[in-house]
Amino acid sequence: MRSGRFGITLPHSLKFRLIAVLLLAAVIPVSLIGGISYYTIYNLLSGKLEKGIQSTLDQEKTSLDATLSNLDYASQQLALIGDIRNRYEAYIYRKDPLERSEIEKDVYKYTTIVNYTNPDLGFMSYYLPDEESFLFSNMNVNPDLHIPQFPRIATPYAGLEFLGPHRTLYPYSDNTVLSVLRTVGGGAGEKRIAVYIETNFKVFSDRLSHIPYGLPIKHVLLNANGEAVYSEQMDEFPLNRPADLKRAKGRSYFASGDDVVFAAEGKAGWTLLTVVTRKEFFHETNEWIARFAAVGLLSIGASLLLAWFIWRTIYRPLVRLNRYLQHTAATLFNEPIRKTGVKEFDELLGTFGFMKGEIVSLLKEIELKERNKRDLEVEKLLYQINPHFIHNTLNTVQWLARMNGQRDIFELVSYFIEVLDYNLGKEGKVVTIRQELKAVGDYVSLQRIRYQHAFRVDFEAEDDTLDIPFPRFLLQPLVENALYHGFNNKDGFIRVTIAREKEGFVCVQIADNGEGMSPEKRSQLFDKPADAAKKAGLGIGLAYVQNTIRSFYGEQYGMQVESEPGFGTTITLRLPDEIGGEL
Repeated sequence: MRSGRFGITLPHSLKFRLIAVLLLAAVIPVSLIGGISYYTIYNLLSGKLEKGIQSTLDQEKTSLDATLSNLDYASQQLALIGDIRNRYEAYIYRKDPLERSEIEKDVYKYTTIVNYTNPDLGFMSYYLPDEESFLFSNMNVNPDLHIPQFPRIATPYAGLEFLGPHRTLYPYSDNTVLSVLRTVGGGAGEKRIAVYIETNFKVFSDRLSHIPYGLPIKHVLLNANGEAVYSEQMDEFPLNRPADLKRAKGRSYFASGDDVVFAAEGKAGWTLLTVVTRKEFFHETNEWIARFAAVGLLSIGASLLLAWFIWRTIYRPLVRLNRYLQHTAATLFNEPIRKTGVKEFDELLGTFGFMKGEIVSLLKEIELKERNKRDLEVEKLLYQINPHFIHNTLNTVQWLARMNGQRDIFELVSYFIEVLDYNLGKEGKVVTIRQELKAVGDYVSLQRIRYQHAFRVDFEAEDDTLDIPFPRFLLQPLVENALYHGFNNKDGFIRVTIAREKEGFVCVQIADNGEGMSPEKRSQLFDKPADAAKKAGLGIGLAYVQNTIRSFYGEQYGMQVESEPGFGTTITLRLPDEIGGEL
């Protein structure tokens, strides 16, 4: 990364800079034009819809106001001009059926005149609120419906109530209507009498338009208390609950969940809402955005195509050269160098190819020297068998000659010769696990005769592992380490386990129940053995085992040591079942 004179930080990558510059050249003009166009189009489309929907809603509100006014006027005609109380009392106190019939005819005649002059009216009747009974109805009455249960739109003043929308009282229809209830009387000692009038069956549905400007909309009617008495959007505006509306910032509509809501308030305090889903309301704007986004993406795509062309012409040879350098750094020298067709790059690649050849030669030379050095170190360790071991063994032979018969001397000398011959390498550098286990067994037998304390060594090797090639003299130092340092001249137990593992590996494990060791002592296991350790036995130490493993199998292999004071020590080797080094 590097800072320019204006404080802008750019990566050094030529490819990144080519893409960045070309993208900026395409994105900046598209963004400026898109931002200005979006602001303009959004205001035009949204403003057109807002005005259109609000205008339609205002017309619907005016029509409902007119309908309620007609109901009010008709109820006045029946209640006041029609002299509802006197007619009712005359009807109640007359016992002669003929006289009652004349009163009924007179009321029906007047009702017919009112209905004729107001074609939007439907069901009409005198109503006794205290008894919930009807009198002089121009239609049959549904006994299952009750006026007190109808929703109240508004109560402009005492004695007048606008009801609805609700189902008509006419029993043979389920249409939705608006109604008015005008109550007369109710003072001290007076019986309450009311006029009840409904709109006809189509008035309410005709007053509401459901597709203004091609948008599907729904309506909600709120009473004077702000509660929904009619709702076509029950999820957002359930009945008999106050509507929670929040004015959209800078707009004439309200926001409610996923809807856009327009409102118009009637003269009596009720409110009519028009509900439009956001998806439908912003449909045209979103379509324009999608088209413009497609144009913008095409412009960006053209810029990327141009950047790819420039990259192919200039940057591709640099990528190839960088790949060759990375492979060389990772010691992958087999990939051939191909020409790019650009003279300058081909000359550079030719120089690099010559340099790679020199590096390969140097690495081979260094590898050969290191391998020879490692082999010399292993050979040196193999032949550093401490003379004290032979001296101590001969002392043991001398002691047995005095204390026991010739049979013990014969066995001791036989074991000693077997161990000595094997350790001196007469079997070669590589043997089988079977041979290695036999040599370790001879060594253990020799040590049992030599030392006073008792110890047990068990060998558990799977049959299919016995013929696996194995470096000579690899297990004995590990068993020796357990004898000398694990038991400290005390009785103990050692288990040597050899088993196959998946994917061509063999696991060798030497576990003892000795004294164990601290982490500090465990970290010093692979150091060169001290003089005191050399005097105890062969004196080669675990460093020999580690070097031998890496010499035959590679640097990635070694030993894993697990030990805790008082809980013994376990050494684990996980090695391939084939030796990869040169023999």
